[in-house]
Amino acid sequence: MKTWLAVILCFCLWLPAGPAPAERYRVGVELQPYLPYFAVQDGQYRGYARELLDAFARDQGHQFVYVPLPVKRLLGDYLAGRLDFKFPDHPNWKPRQKQGHLIHYSRPVAPYRDGVLVLPGHLGRDKARIRLLGTLLGFTPWPYLADIEDGSMTLTQSSSIDSLLRMALSGRVDAIYLNPRVARQALRAAGLPGDALVFDPGLAHVEDHYYLSSRLHPEVIVAFDQFLRRHPQLLRRLRAKYGID
Repeated sequence: MKTWLAVILCFCLWLPAGPAPAERYRVGVELQPYLPYFAVQDGQYRGYARELLDAFARDQGHQFVYVPLPVKRLLGDYLAGRLDFKFPDHPNWKPRQKQGHLIHYSRPVAPYRDGVLVLPGHLGRDKARIRLLGTLLGFTPWPYLADIEDGSMTLTQSSSIDSLLRMALSGRVDAIYLNPRVARQALRAAGLPGDALVFDPGLAHVEDHYYLSSRLHPEVIVAFDQFLRRHPQLLRRLRAKYGID
């Protein structure tokens, strides 16, 4: 009898373990239209980020629940541990608030360019013309912080892209600081020409990438990085689809 029990025990130990249970994660995202990268439409998170993150979740057997929040509240909830992940994120964003928190960042997820957009008639003019600069609430126009701090430029912020664009089109601000792709898509969505405002490449701008981050699950960030390395064709397809090559 003891021999048979030993054989049965060894057999049970030899059997392969079943699949790990699927995990359900809360991904904090920005509650604002920022297509082609992301947007919340009819209560659903959409865009490039949604497709990419969903593809990763399916690959890993996880479930991502997207939690849209205003930009300022999003970081606070994230640092308080109420969210598992944050997108978009960047190591240089809000360093004072993040101080004391160990945050793990993924490989680059999406390229972006932020810069100054002006009326076509003002394209190519000197930075000195810009006395009042508009941007989105919670955004930091990094190349112009020194000008804002010394008083040569004043910053005004808007809670929505549509109102920010109207401010620029009506001349209530001299220029706006925004992603040109996002501005172009928002203009077209409003029934306006995509070139009603134009990016000025001669003025200081930032070219960088968005990242996925987590305080609580560094192992998932590692798995996400491996997923991105294994599926370069998926990245190429999604970037081509959403026009963010």
